[in-house]
Amino acid sequence: MSEFLTYSKFFTKEEAEEFTKLLEQSQIQFKIVREKDSLDKIFIGETLDPMIAVKIPGDRFEDANKISLAKAQSDLTGIDPDYYLLNFSNDELIEVLRNKNDWNYFDQALAQKILLDRKVQMPPIEKVINYDTYAPSRLENKWIVLEYLFSILFGYVGILIGALTVYSYKTLRSGKKVMLYDESTRYHGKIMLVIGIFRTAFLFLLPLLK
Repeated sequence: MSEFLTYSKFFTKEEAEEFTKLLEQSQIQFKIVREKDSLDKIFIGETLDPMIAVKIPGDRFEDANKISLAKAQSDLTGIDPDYYLLNFSNDELIEVLRNKNDWNYFDQALAQKILLDRKVQMPPIEKVINYDTYAPSRLENKWIVLEYLFSILFGYVGILIGALTVYSYKTLRSGKKVMLYDESTRYHGKIMLVIGIFRTAFLFLLPLLK
């Protein structure tokens, strides 16, 4: 069986369970798990990101994509007139379609419908979105400096930060896994990992040297 990968995230377990009813109807296996905060949230504070993840086999992503898109398009009737996308410009709506990792299927389908209503010709959403495109994140310098400081002061923190930076990955909607952080950030992560290991080893060996 293919490895279970994160397909979609939700704010509450109830929202996730509602979505999994669609998966059950198509006999797609799933798991509901609570994911941990990403590295930058450790320092920034409480996250507002959806953290309830629905995982499905990697080889069923394409099937789930079709189901999710069909459901989103069927929900376009009765939209609240104050829904924020209705005030987006044409260029902003096109960006919604192109930035597949930042918007859910409902917003993508609605953006496409609004553009068509405005007589802006767009290809089908599947052609606009490249599910294998992802720009790795780069941590800001202020966070990198802070993480170096923590790595030097507390060795085990350096190990944790370094490992998260180097090995964290993101699953695209195509099922492809990519590294979460860019090469520059991961380079710093490797250094923090080494600092953390040496710092922790020094603290353990210090009593023996006395």
